[in-house]
Amino acid sequence: MNNTLTNQVRWVIKGMVIIDLIAAILIIFLSNSPKEMLTGLLFGSIIAMLNFRLLAISLQKSVTYPPTKAQIYSTSRYIIRMFIVGVVLFVSAKSPHINIIGTAIGLLSTKFAILGKSIVIDKLKRKEA
Repeated sequence: MNNTLTNQVRWVIKGMVIIDLIAAILIIFLSNSPKEMLTGLLFGSIIAMLNFRLLAISLQKSVTYPPTKAQIYSTSRYIIRMFIVGVVLFVSAKSPHINIIGTAIGLLSTKFAILGKSIVIDKLKRKEA
């Protein structure tokens, strides 16, 4: 994988870990069933990290293809990633040991990390200007 892309993936995963730690602390203090919520958070976060890594790999690979083949490849990889998310949510909903809300928070931690990064960078750029 490209060095810049690898650094970006690592940065997002570090952000996800920080967000998950904050969420875990909140869950411990605010949840009626913290064990199931924490299991869901961990389950969702691990899948989100793997899903983000799959996205990076497919992005890097798709830019080497001609446009038509790249579109087909990207679409097929997108469908696979969404199928994985669907299976994770289904398993979470069916299992009594995993809370689906915790799983959803874990799956969304990628988005929270990216948004947090963009907000922090925007504020730093505004201060420099």
